[in-house]
Amino acid sequence: MMPFVQVYDSRSEDYRRAFAVFLAHTDEKQVIRAWLAQLIDTLPARAVFIDAGAGTGQLTDRFRDRFQHTIAIEPSPSLRPELERSCPGAELLFQSILAARPSASGDLVLCSHVLYYIPAADWLLHLERLASWLTPTGVLAVLLQNADCACTQLLEHFSGHRPDLLPLADRFRADHGSQFHVQVERLPAAVRTPDLAAAYTVAEFMLNLLPQPRPIPRAEVEAYLHTHCVVPDGGFLLSLDQDFLTIRRQG
Repeated sequence: MMPFVQVYDSRSEDYRRAFAVFLAHTDEKQVIRAWLAQLIDTLPARAVFIDAGAGTGQLTDRFRDRFQHTIAIEPSPSLRPELERSCPGAELLFQSILAARPSASGDLVLCSHVLYYIPAADWLLHLERLASWLTPTGVLAVLLQNADCACTQLLEHFSGHRPDLLPLADRFRADHGSQFHVQVERLPAAVRTPDLAAAYTVAEFMLNLLPQPRPIPRAEVEAYLHTHCVVPDGGFLLSLDQDFLTIRRQG
């Protein structure tokens, strides 16, 4: 029987295993954490941190001690136990971004790698809602992998979709540029694996970011990796550059 790319349940052990393989072979988290730490250093006030789409709370927990109060928003019931353990003392809202009503405005509003799970037609509405939570001197930071990196090209090849922050930034700027300053910064990151087995696990994990329009044979993914991602030492390299969209109120 032909093996296909597995569709993960985020609560399953297979998902956790694949995520662990991904984390073990990428510097994405280090790049994100360093960038956020630098951004927080520049904030004129650090009273409230709002993490919209906090997941298990690992990233939230890393920075919540730098603020007086943290609000974590996460609609997935399956992630609630881990979020509660990760962020004791935080205000937890188990709602979607559009349904949530934070108790205070944010000096930092973070939305990290959440837009994959939201229909692209609704991105602008979500961005407007997130920006509405800012204090006068606050910063909204929205993170997504760059549309031209190898991991996004893999997604586009097999799903037909290419998540891209730049058009969203342009639309928001066109509608709200008189009120907000909008900027997108790209920083390099990558996935490096020593063998095909780890490269395939990472590719399978990445393909689960978006709905799969058809069952994808494992052999097709392995062939794609051999064609596009092999490096001279015999390992595999997939660029995973990060786009950081920041929005601040004008003046």
